[in-house]
Amino acid sequence: MTSDPGARRHTRFRVVAHRAGNELHTSQEAAAAGYVIEADVHVFRGRVEVRHEKALRPTSRLWERWYLLPGDTRRVELVEILDAAEPDVEFLLDLKCFTRRAARRIRSEVPAWARVTVSARSWWTLSVFADRADAVALLSCGNRAQLWLAGRLPGLGTALGITAHERLLSPEIIARIRHRTPHVYAWALTTRDRCLLLADAGLTGLVLDDPTVAPTHPPPN
Repeated sequence: MTSDPGARRHTRFRVVAHRAGNELHTSQEAAAAGYVIEADVHVFRGRVEVRHEKALRPTSRLWERWYLLPGDTRRVELVEILDAAEPDVEFLLDLKCFTRRAARRIRSEVPAWARVTVSARSWWTLSVFADRADAVALLSCGNRAQLWLAGRLPGLGTALGITAHERLLSPEIIARIRHRTPHVYAWALTTRDRCLLLADAGLTGLVLDDPTVAPTHPPPN
């Protein structure tokens, strides 16, 4: 991962290194560049793992886009990534689970000092982190129906926000959401112009495969 020191720790929006937290070396590179570290968090047979690949149940094999990974593929645990991080590093943990029980297992692995934002497509799992006063939860939206519903939930505010695929967002939609919550993130952004457009409209988190496409300065007031 190439660092871009000009994109570090913006005051008006966060630059999030997509999937950087799924491997120790990419997590450390993202931390050195000053980015928020995103990780996909799974619970498998009691272990809290970070990976994008899915498990081919009931086996332990992992698969990704129609191919199987080798059976001896190393499985990285969340605790490895967190233990290697400095206290000032921020994480965005995307919960890949469907039950509060699994979410509680993930919650047990996150130390009190860790600076975390959590997101989930299974919105009900986010309540497990409600006791952490410093944690922000994001309702993950992959289609327009989910975004419409999320934007109308009564709990939106300082502790609960929204993250959505960038194709679902426009300056007008972001402005409406910002009336309800200060936390609006987008993933799948690929160009600096698109980042600038949405950041200037009030987007507060840019989740990027290539963080160097982020604007080098916060958008103007």
